[in-house]
Amino acid sequence: MAGVTEQGTFTPDNLIGGDKKLVTEDVLIAAGQNLVRGSVLGRVKVSVPTTGTLAGTGNGTCTAVVGGPKTIQGDYLVTCTVLPVTHGGTFKVTNPNGILLGEFTMPDTAGGTFAFASEETSFTLTDGGTNFDLTSIFTITVTEGVPNTGTLTAGAGANGTCTLVEGRRNLKVGSYLVTCTAAGTTHGGTFQVTDPDGHVLGTLVLPDIAGGDATFTHDQITFKITDGSTNFAAADYFTITVSIAPRQVKLLDKTATDGSSAPYAVLSEDVDATSAAKSAIAYLEGQFDERQLVFASGTDIEDVRDAMRDLGMIAVPSVAAGSL
Repeated sequence: MAGVTEQGTFTPDNLIGGDKKLVTEDVLIAAGQNLVRGSVLGRVKVSVPTTGTLAGTGNGTCTAVVGGPKTIQGDYLVTCTVLPVTHGGTFKVTNPNGILLGEFTMPDTAGGTFAFASEETSFTLTDGGTNFDLTSIFTITVTEGVPNTGTLTAGAGANGTCTLVEGRRNLKVGSYLVTCTAAGTTHGGTFQVTDPDGHVLGTLVLPDIAGGDATFTHDQITFKITDGSTNFAAADYFTITVSIAPRQVKLLDKTATDGSSAPYAVLSEDVDATSAAKSAIAYLEGQFDERQLVFASGTDIEDVRDAMRDLGMIAVPSVAAGSL
């Protein structure tokens, strides 16, 4: 295995099971985990709320919301399609692509409940004191942790926009602030960008023209500010709240509902992230002794062998001690 360099501190363990080139990447081990070298990791892809938001008539609830192995980003809709006789009602569930996931009828009793389950979303709908009608729609918004837009707080009523938000390699979890530090003469302005730790990432100058725009690019985040019909004033600011960092990973668990049920990488070093998330190095590709791979309880190599191979992580029969 000449030419292979492994990173991190560990006891030789025969994890590497062949001479396929090792490809590594920085990952972020999610807090609350103490993982060992050889842990198979799944990437956290989505953030699922625990409740749905009701629009329209009624005061029932949508609770106990969880995702599933096929959850995707966007709005899941739970829509009343048939009026209740006295309570409940009939509802359809559609995913963010408009695909029907199922229909159900709640019991015609005060306070009745129905538990809906699918591979994308599951929840409990409960009847309230005010009945549902055909305007009643619950929305369950699943995000990828990085919003597409920033939220504007404008003392002078500015109405420009912050759009095309994207996380970059060193994105942090928390709130980014994009603050107007100097208003333009008639339009635009100068903005300061700070990360969730309060570090200044740079400035953005919006041109002094109606409808002008400018793009901010950094190794943490990128976005575009566009001038509106009401100008920005000093101290106006956008907030971009990030809930999931890129390449945030967990020990692979086939029952996980946040995306981490699919293989992403193999951890190259022991990492104790019990109290806080920690950066680490992981293998994206390579050959690995299958007996050295570690999974969450109830998950094993046969659950993900083919999926790992498709990504270049090849599990091979055990390597005899001292053969490398």
